[in-house]
Amino acid sequence: MKWMLQYSQELFQEYSDYRVDEFRERSIHPELLQKKLDDFVQQSAGLLRIRSAGRSFENRDIRLISTGNGEISVILWSQMHGDESTATMAICDIINYLFKTINKNITRQILSSLRLLFLPLLNPDGAARNQRRTAQGIDMNRDALALVTPEAQILKQLQNEFKPQFGFNLHDQELSTVGPKKEIAAIGLLSPSINHDKSDNDVRIRSKFIASAFTVTMNQFIQGKVTKYDDSFEPRAFGDNMQKWGTSTLLVESGHVPNDPEKDFIRKLNFLGILSTLFAIASSKYKTFDLSIYDQLPFNGKRAYDVIIRNIVIEHAGTKTTPADLGISYQVDTHSELPPKLVDIGDLHSFVGLREIDGKGKSIPESLLSINQPFEWERYF
Repeated sequence: MKWMLQYSQELFQEYSDYRVDEFRERSIHPELLQKKLDDFVQQSAGLLRIRSAGRSFENRDIRLISTGNGEISVILWSQMHGDESTATMAICDIINYLFKTINKNITRQILSSLRLLFLPLLNPDGAARNQRRTAQGIDMNRDALALVTPEAQILKQLQNEFKPQFGFNLHDQELSTVGPKKEIAAIGLLSPSINHDKSDNDVRIRSKFIASAFTVTMNQFIQGKVTKYDDSFEPRAFGDNMQKWGTSTLLVESGHVPNDPEKDFIRKLNFLGILSTLFAIASSKYKTFDLSIYDQLPFNGKRAYDVIIRNIVIEHAGTKTTPADLGISYQVDTHSELPPKLVDIGDLHSFVGLREIDGKGKSIPESLLSINQPFEWERYF
């Protein structure tokens, strides 16, 4: 295990050398991404290969970047949901790293043992709108069986073509906590279930091994802030079906840390975690990790709001008042919306805010406070 910890520490220290600085905001337009991918291929002296994997519903190109010539195929796909771009940026950082460090022994080992298949942006129509769903209004991650979206058809075709042994299903998750604790989850992981009984087979056990390896890497930098995503079987989802089709799949959900609105640190964690886990797969040492490291992760909890304003006083009709906290949310699923909504009023001492403000006893008329309605709190605090 020491070998991987040392590698991830080096990645942590050197990350700024490989971070793609053109991506400064979470919303990436598909054209900017495509241009950067073309630049990578031109700079890589043949190390990177690019091809069109197909076209989106609105005829945008969906590109597959591949590298390595090993016998083990690994497919990594991101942005099935158009507004979930954290791992897309991390994939670009990883690609940048691989061709710039081709003379490093570990990079050579990864590329000689693995064939890496990157789909950085699977839903370009959604990305162009900064929306979760495809241009057809469908959640692609519930289209693994019906395959009515061209984007889902592309992912299934690639799985059929390459039959990858491993897969990384990369997403952003909603604001969550570490179980019931007042700690915000930075990374969520999941070895998807293959049936409603959540049975294990060889394919799922391999994914649990890589989940444990990923967790060990993360715990160096965010100890105790890695969670397990809901493992209920979803028969329409790609992760669950990839497992059933023979690809040991790890779902990586980019969470949150305070004071990181563009999720730069979470992007860095993806870079570290994915590369370290690829190294574990390439060296076959992923099998040495204790499965209980993953199995004992706490599930995501729902004890967080984007903003909590503590210690305010609600003014009612007449002279009555009520002390309270206010819970405010900017998020629906994983994307932000304006104006934010007031989603909770009362005693929120057991909740945590991504941002917390002391109201210092300020009085607010009850007429301004309506649950699940817009609340422009910055006008008052």
